[in-house]
Amino acid sequence: MLNVRLLVILCLFSLGTGCSRVPDDGIEFTEVTQSQPITIDDFSSLRFTDPEGAEVTLSDLMTRKYLVLVITRGWNNGVCFYCASQTSRWARRYDELEAYDAQLVAVFPVESDDEATHLTDLDQSIKKGPIENEQVPYPLLLDINLSGVDQLGIRAQLAKPSTYIVDREGRVRFAYVGESIADRPTVDSVLRQLDLLEE
Repeated sequence: MLNVRLLVILCLFSLGTGCSRVPDDGIEFTEVTQSQPITIDDFSSLRFTDPEGAEVTLSDLMTRKYLVLVITRGWNNGVCFYCASQTSRWARRYDELEAYDAQLVAVFPVESDDEATHLTDLDQSIKKGPIENEQVPYPLLLDINLSGVDQLGIRAQLAKPSTYIVDREGRVRFAYVGESIADRPTVDSVLRQLDLLEE
């Protein structure tokens, strides 16, 4: 009888405290139900820069059935809180992509080569921010001079935060471009889109 009471107390405590898989940083992102129109059909030729300064195309990175491409707002004299939150949540839940044979790449736009060193600031925000992670389990790339941002037509002050699902052939299967710096899809929304692609 004592075990049953203890179980009931633990369940009520869990409900009352709002336990979740990811610590709450107070930011709420958008529950997305459908894809938006896209500006280009083939993402395989998009070019970015890795942390060592080498140019890579998206097709070089596509090793799985799907690639989730997260483009952050970029460097604006700091890493924005929303970029840190979004990329931290993906780091925490990255393993959930395995079930879809999917991978993730995050892109950090910067206006010049001089700002490329700030990719380490994003890395540290993911590891040491409100949602801490031991490591960043996915590649962090740079979009120097916003060339990829311009190719995608998502330039704002820097970049509109955007999330895409791309298949192995480079075709876009899902697109979401935020209207503000806080407008980003939840991790669950993107996973649901991957579910739909698997049907």
